[in-house]
Amino acid sequence: MSGAPLVVERATLADLDAIDELERHSFPRPWPRATFEAELVAPHARLVVGRAQPAGRAIAFCNYWLVDDDVQIMAIATHPDHRCHGVGAALLTQLLAREAAAGARTTSLEVRAGSRPAIALYLRTGYAVIHTRRAYYADNGEDALVMSCDLSRSA
Repeated sequence: MSGAPLVVERATLADLDAIDELERHSFPRPWPRATFEAELVAPHARLVVGRAQPAGRAIAFCNYWLVDDDVQIMAIATHPDHRCHGVGAALLTQLLAREAAAGARTTSLEVRAGSRPAIALYLRTGYAVIHTRRAYYADNGEDALVMSCDLSRSA
C-alpha cells in the first residue's frame, strides 16, 4: 500500500455510517445497514475495517464468515478515493494472515464476472476460479465466479 500503513481492526457500531457509505459507492445493490448490525453480533461473522494512519474513519471494510476452517468473504470494499493504492490488498492480506494463524485453511468468495478490478485483486492474493455460477445475480443476470485459495500453503 502506498502512503501510510493500514490498520485492520474489528468494526464497531460507530463504523456503520462509513460502511454504509462504502457499500453505496461500491455495489449496485448495497446491503442495508441492518445487515451489518446483525453481522457485528453473529457468532460466525466478522466485520473488519481498514483505517489509514493516523487512525480515523474507515476507508475500507470486509465482511466475512468463519465456517469450520474456511474464511468466506461476503463483501469487501474500498472508498473510491483510496482505490488503486493497495488498500484492498492490504486489508485482505492482513485478515487472511490472521485467520490462517488462527487455524483457517481455505478462503472462498463469489465475485461478479464483470468486476475486473476485484478479480485482479483476488488473483494477486492467491485465489483461483474454481466454478462459474451462471446468471447468479438477480439484478442483471450476470455470472458469478466462485474463487478459492488454500491458506495452509502460506501459513
